[in-house]
Amino acid sequence: MKSLFRSPLAIALLAGAAVVAAAAALPLWHLLAGAPPPPVAEGLPWQVQRDGDSVRVFGLQLPGSTLADAQRQWGDGLQVAVMAQRGEPGALEAYVERYERAGIGGRLVLATALAPAQVQQLQLQAAKSAQVDADTARWWPRAEDIAATAGTPVVGITFIAAVQLDAATVLQRFGPPAERLQQGARLQHWLYPERGLAIVLDAEGREVLQFAAPADFEARLRAPLLKAGAVPAAGPPG
Repeated sequence: MKSLFRSPLAIALLAGAAVVAAAAALPLWHLLAGAPPPPVAEGLPWQVQRDGDSVRVFGLQLPGSTLADAQRQWGDGLQVAVMAQRGEPGALEAYVERYERAGIGGRLVLATALAPAQVQQLQLQAAKSAQVDADTARWWPRAEDIAATAGTPVVGITFIAAVQLDAATVLQRFGPPAERLQQGARLQHWLYPERGLAIVLDAEGREVLQFAAPADFEARLRAPLLKAGAVPAAGPPG
């Protein structure tokens, strides 16, 4: 099945277009760039727990968690929709538009493994649809159809930070990456395969964190970057 994560350029554009509360920016920067915060409940982007072949982050397990688990956690704050880019099949996503935990703000997007035929059926029966931009459209399924997808596995999590982070801050919170890839002058990708994590550092937009099960890291996160032309980054991180 094709990766449900968007292309690196699409990620950058999505991050740049994300709308978040301005009030979240100052607490986020203070907590990320300053001294380590006191212990808090799980749900912060750097709190990634590896357990055998799975990772747990934002209160969800990859693999293991379903849309039902996400709905129990965020209730009405979780929206479910089919997203499709021009010329590509749609994919069922769930998202929290204004995620905040202990002063950390951003947008949270969950990728799912719903079969293409079921996704297409959701589109055909959708309650409404809208064009997001020139290349992307969104369909909102009917309530009864959303309920029927509750058991769908969550296979990836994307977090778009509310403010721009620099390399030094990312290095402080996540440590040195196992690999760094450069894509043009704008994007650098820091890869942490043991945690199923890829971080997009965008010189012109918001930073993006993508999580997947460690076993899916190569196929879902690293391979698409190489296919898109990313090359090893020169020099030390930071």
